[in-house]
Amino acid sequence: MIRKVYTDMIQRKLGQEGPSWLFKRVRQYLLLQLSEKLHRPLCGPALGTLMVTYRCNFHCAMCDMPLKAANHIRDNEKEFDTNRFINIIREFARLGVPGIGFTGGEPLLRQDIFELMAETRRLGMIAHLNSNGWLLGDEQAERIIDIGVDSVNISLDGATAKTHDRIRQTTGAFDRAVEAVERLVSLKKKHNSHVRIKTVAVIDETNIDEVPQMLTLGRTLGIDYMELIPRQPFTSAKQCTAEAALLAKADRLVKSLLNAEYQGVPLENSPAHLRLFHNSFAGLPSPIRCSAGYNSLAVDCYGYVFPCVPWINWGKTTGSIRQTTLADLWNSPDYQRHREKTGRCRDCYLNCQTELNLLFDLRGHLMQKFIN
Repeated sequence: MIRKVYTDMIQRKLGQEGPSWLFKRVRQYLLLQLSEKLHRPLCGPALGTLMVTYRCNFHCAMCDMPLKAANHIRDNEKEFDTNRFINIIREFARLGVPGIGFTGGEPLLRQDIFELMAETRRLGMIAHLNSNGWLLGDEQAERIIDIGVDSVNISLDGATAKTHDRIRQTTGAFDRAVEAVERLVSLKKKHNSHVRIKTVAVIDETNIDEVPQMLTLGRTLGIDYMELIPRQPFTSAKQCTAEAALLAKADRLVKSLLNAEYQGVPLENSPAHLRLFHNSFAGLPSPIRCSAGYNSLAVDCYGYVFPCVPWINWGKTTGSIRQTTLADLWNSPDYQRHREKTGRCRDCYLNCQTELNLLFDLRGHLMQKFIN
C-alpha cells in the first residue's frame, strides 16, 4: 500500500498544477529506476534535505546533534549564511527536486528559516519542517501558514509530560510541543490551509506502552497524522538489540496497528514499514535495498553532502559543495562511487529513507503482491 503522504501530495498538486506535475513525477520515478540499472544519474533526486543547523535547545536521550554542533564550533566552522542556503535551494530546484525537508538540530534557531522555506515555495517545491515545537509561538505559526509550508512535524515522544520531558531531557518540553500543535491546528482551520500537521515519536522501551494514548492524544489535538520511528542507532551505524520482552511488545504493537485495533489519529507509517519494526528492534540488517544514492540528497549547514538523513546522523559525508556546485557533485564519478557504497548499506530503518526505499523497491512490491 502506498504511503498516505504520497497520495495526499499527488492529489493536492494535481489540483494546484494539473496533470503536468504528475507527469514530471512519474517520469522522474522511471528515470530513477533506470539510473540504478545503468549506474549513473539520469535525473535529480526525489527528496532534498537541508540540515540548517546542528544546534539544538534540547539534549535528547537518543541524539547527539548538540555535541556535533559544539565540535563544529570548536573547529571554527561557520554555518552557511542566508544567501548561500538560498543558492543551494535554487540548485536543488535546477536538479528537479520536488521538495525539501528542513531539519536540524532545531531549525527554528535560525532566524532566516522562514526566508529559506519561502524561497522553496516560490520555486514551486514542497517545503517541509521538522521541529521540537519549543520555539513555535504565535508569530512562527502565522509565518508557516502565510508562506504556505506544506507539512510540519512536531516531535512528541509520549502521551504524558513525564515521558516526553524525560526523553527530551527538558522540563516543559511536552507542554510547549502540545501548544505548538494547537496553534498550527487552529490557524490551519482559520485560514483553510493545506499544511499537514503531524506528530512524530521515536519508540523504545520507555514509551512503547503509551503508543495507544499517543494516538488518542493526536486525535484530541486535531492533527492529520502521527508517525512512529522504531528505536535504532541515531549516533552511529552500530545496531541496537532489544531484549526479548521489548521485542515481544514491539511485535504486539505492530500487529495491533496493522489490524487497526487502536482508535485514534491515523498513522502515517506504511504497512510495509511497520512490518520492519521487528528487524529494527532486533538489531537485524534491513532487508530492503537502499537507493538513497539516487533518490535522496542531503546538505548540512557547512556544505557537507550526504545521501540521506541517517548518514548525517552518523557523520558519514560523501563530499562537499564548498568548492563546487550541487549538480557537479551529483553527476561526478566520485559521487557515483559513493552511490555504490550507499547501495550496500543496510544499517537503518529511519522513516524518511526507508519509506523512500520501499517506494522505489519494485522487486519488493511484486514479491509482496505475489505473497498476498
